Amino acid sequence: MQQKDSYERLPDSELLVMQIIWQSGTSIGTGRIVELVCEQRDWSRSTVQVLLTRLEERGFIEMKKKGRLKFYAPLVKEEEYLSKETKTFLEQFYSNSYMKLIASLVESQTITESDIDDIIQIIKNAKGDEKLE
Repeated sequence: MQQKDSYERLPDSELLVMQIIWQSGTSIGTGRIVELVCEQRDWSRSTVQVLLTRLEERGFIEMKKKGRLKFYAPLVKEEEYLSKETKTFLEQFYSNSYMKLIASLVESQTITESDIDDIIQIIKNAKGDEKLE
């Protein structure tokens, strides 16, 4: 499996398919992908197959045939994709400022006290500090 070095943002439809492939933890067949996608969206099998083809052409997944069946595996790690998406989001909407992002969450009251405590703990752990008392 060859890792993709750079890639563009995925449209929501392709991201949904990618998330299913990432969550499978192993190569996954077309039928199972269609089944899982159709639990969330009212799409036809051919729509899902078109999305799989696009993801393969873009280098996000690889397809291997086993007999008549097709199986897909990711070429891009979920963590790497999410990291790049987060960086782009931060740059585009918050001028690359974590402070502005957190201030926005606090001001809009979409972040709870528990979330704030968790964020403080994550920062302390990243700095190598001891756990909050």
